[in-house]
Parts: sequence; C-alpha cells; structure tokens
Amino acid sequence: ASAPGGAGSPVKTAYKSKGPTNEVVKVVNGMKHRRLGGSDIVVSELGLGTQRWVSTDFNAPTEEDCFAFMDEAILKGGVNLLDTAEQYPIPSGGSSPEGRTEEVIGKWIKDRKVKRDDVVIATKITGGRNVTPRNIRRDCEDSLRRLGTDYVDVYQLHWPQRYSPQSNW
Repeated sequence: ASAPGGAGSPVKTAYKSKGPTNEVVKVVNGMKHRRLGGSDIVVSELGLGTQRWVSTDFNAPTEEDCFAFMDEAILKGGVNLLDTAEQYPIPSGGSSPEGRTEEVIGKWIKDRKVKRDDVVIATKITGGRNVTPRNIRRDCEDSLRRLGTDYVDVYQLHWPQRYSPQSNW
C-alpha cells in the first residue's frame, strides 16, 4: 500500500501540542521547569551557557571547573538545560579546538552516569554559508558523537546571515 497522496509522498500528520506554552510542569529543588513551546521538552528557567568553557581565554574554566558547574547546577540545583554549540569553545585553538565543549559535556554525562532524560541539550550549527542539507546532517552527527548521545533536544542555527533575507534557506 502506498502512503496517502501517492507513492513517495510524505504522510501528513497533524501536530498535537503536548500542553500550554510556558506551562510550569514541575519544580525541582526550587527551580521551575517550563514547557518549551507546545513540545514535550521541559526546561529549567535557568540554563548553563557554555561558550567559554575550556577556551583559550586566560581565565576560562577548566574541564574540572565545568564538571563542578554541572555538578552544582544540574545534580544539586534543579537546572537541566545545557546550551552549547559545535564551535565552542570561543576562543578556540591548540588544546581547545572547536567542539571541545561538547566533549566535556559528554564526558561529564558519562562520568557522572547522568540519565540522558535528565538533561536538555541545546546545541547549534554554525550559520552563514555553512548551512546546507549535507552540512546540517554532518555537523549534527559530529555533535552527537562529541556529546556521546544519540539525540539532542534542540538543534539551532547559530549566527545566521542576518542581513541577507532568505540566505540561510
């Protein structure tokens, strides 16, 4: 039997919201967790930004510092959202190449035996001319490998070409 609309046509299903946008779903250690849009993703009101983690900055947090941040915020403080990107750390170079921050997060999840469902990982593809179907697949797969997981919760476009409408499509 062929799919509705003929052979090769995608099957269309209606989107069904999982609940009200921004709904407080639960409170963990005093931290409110809200629904992201109408999805089934529930995020803490605060998240950990990771742009400078293990970077070449003179005062960048080390891997051990980053583990301590995640231990305190996620394991003790009710935070579940980690915001990262394929190109982090910034600045990068030498012993801190692009992608190193995702590796640190993946190592922490494995080392601390954190259940994957207990953290929400938002990562990004570098924008501009890098955004092509092939690069989206490749860069997402590279992020998954570095993070040591088989899925990310939110995949975003980082630094789109803001001044050229439609240039990222």
